[in-house]
This record gives sequence, structure tokens and C-alpha cells, in this order.
Amino acid sequence: MSITGTEWTLANASRGTAFEPLAAINRWWEAITPQMTFDVTDTAAFPGWQAQMRAAVQAALGWTPPALPLAPRVLAEGTLEPGVLFRYGEVETTPGMMVPFMLLIPEGRTAPGPAVLCAHGHGDGMNPLFGLDAQGNAITDEYQHEFALVACRQGFVALTFDILCFGRRRDFDFCTRHNAFACITPSELAVQIGSSMAALRVFDARQMLGLLAMQPEVDAQRIGMSGISGGGTVTFYTSVLDDRVRASMISGYFNQYRAYMQVFHCIDNFVPGLSRVAEMPDIGCCLAPRPLLISQGTRDPIFPIDATRAGVNHLRSAYRLFDAEERLEEEYYDAEHVYSNARVWDFMGKWL
Repeated sequence: MSITGTEWTLANASRGTAFEPLAAINRWWEAITPQMTFDVTDTAAFPGWQAQMRAAVQAALGWTPPALPLAPRVLAEGTLEPGVLFRYGEVETTPGMMVPFMLLIPEGRTAPGPAVLCAHGHGDGMNPLFGLDAQGNAITDEYQHEFALVACRQGFVALTFDILCFGRRRDFDFCTRHNAFACITPSELAVQIGSSMAALRVFDARQMLGLLAMQPEVDAQRIGMSGISGGGTVTFYTSVLDDRVRASMISGYFNQYRAYMQVFHCIDNFVPGLSRVAEMPDIGCCLAPRPLLISQGTRDPIFPIDATRAGVNHLRSAYRLFDAEERLEEEYYDAEHVYSNARVWDFMGKWL
């Protein structure tokens, strides 16, 4: 059997928005009224609203595995550079899941002090955050600008770790066999079991907060968190859900779902059903009145700057409720999708 005629060829197929899946899904999205917004008018009502939002966000993120008590193994320690000591190790966060970590400690730290959990973005895992590539060679021009190392140079204990699907935590054989990007299949399987890649990464980050608090050089009441890109995703949701994060800096992520998700992004950015719960700025209001710095390049091609600015303006209503607008800061700079060390460490020093 054969079919002839130009109307049957793909090159001459009918086209238009009525045939396009993006157009259809966006129409349905526009018709959604989120279940929750930030509409609190007095501080007494805020804890109840925050608890409801946190529960809704956690439900959307999905299932998380059982947490293990942390028993880290330090595999190497020494001096990374003059003034910066390190401890490299591994810790099991849930049965059968190991997380490698790097702890950077200012030399001479003799009493518990401030610390920052540093979450990397797409790339070679945690290594670039302390100035190395995947092979352990020094790098100087990488979009994350070795911010864990800079944090330590500025006097903070810094902990970074390989986020799931990056660095040492990839399915090396599977990816080689299928020529696959490391995030895709694990993210798909996470959804299939009722979870999400965001949920699994936030689970690990919350375990890392516990690991950081265990260190003798760290004051558990003075822990901040910072991340860029995918690490910004992890920083955002971890900070929303966990009050142990006393101050946050989110780089190259905070935006509006309706804006940035119109750009091509990796599947690990997506959380099933979350836009039925709330928009990102409404979720971000959970952070008030804790100190928050939103940082982004004005030419970032994957997180539209106008949506970031509008989102921050929405956050101000929550901080205004607490008379704490000075705790919400913005940093915009003439660059693309890169981390800026320009203001973050003064910010963390001020609040931690």
C-alpha cells in the first residue's frame, strides 16, 4: 500500500499553533489558577501559611528516601592552598547511596564559626567549586568561579558535594552505552516512582546541612547556602523547606516558572504539578524574613532577567510584612550565566 500526494508528506504538512504541543500546553497552563499565593497580611498568620506552602511544595517534589544517621569517612586531608585546609570524604545519606564531599576550612579556625553549603550547577560536579576540573587539573575560567574556594578564602568553612548525576555520581557505563546525558534517565525514573530529581537532590542537600553542622569548626546556627543554575534550584528548594539555612544566595535560577520554562532546559528542572501549587516568587516568600540575595547576569539567556526582577519585587511584600526589606538584596551584572563573587561574601558575613 502506498499513499501519494503532497498533503501526505512531512515537508508539506499542515502547520500552525493548532498542531503544536507547546502552544496547546501553554494554553492549558494559562488557564490554571495556582492553589496558593502569598496573601498574608500580618505576621501572626505567616507561620500557618508557610507550613501549608512547604507541605504543598514537598508533596509536589515527591517521595524522598529514608535518611540515615550520618557517619562520614574522611579519605584525604591536607592543605589545598596556603590558608585553605581540606577534608575530602564520602557519606551514605540513605541506604545504598553514597555522596562524596569536600570540606574547605580556613587555616587557623579554632572555634566554631560561619559556614556555607555550596551547590554546583551543570558541569564536572563539585570540583570546579574549588578550582579543579574532572581530572583534578587547575582551572581558572569556569562559569562558577570556584566560589567554594573563594568562600573559604573569605573566612567561611565551605562544604560542597557532588549533586546526583554529576561528578562521581553518574551512571558511567549506562551513559557510554546509550550515549546519554547523565541527568535524563535518572530523572525519568525518579518521576516513575513518584519522586523527582529535584526532590532527591534536595534530600541530599538537607543531609549535607547536617554534615556541615557536625564539624567542630562550624557553628550550626550560622550556616548559609549558595548555588548557581542547577545548584540554584537545589539552594532555592532547600532554603524554602529548611530553616537551618540562615541566609541564602541564589545565582542564575530565581525567576518565574511561566517565563524560564519557555526556554530549553534539562529535565531535572521540572517538578510534576508544581505550577498548580504556586509560582516561584510565591514559594520564595517562605524565605522571609531570612536574609536572601538574588544574583544574576543581565544577559543570562536561560533565565529572563525581567522575570527575575519582577519575582524579586513580589518577594518584597513578604519581607515588608516583617519590616525586613534590608534582608532582601539584588545583584545584577553585565554577564551571561555565571556566578558572581562580588557581593555574596560581604552579604554572608553581614548575616552569619
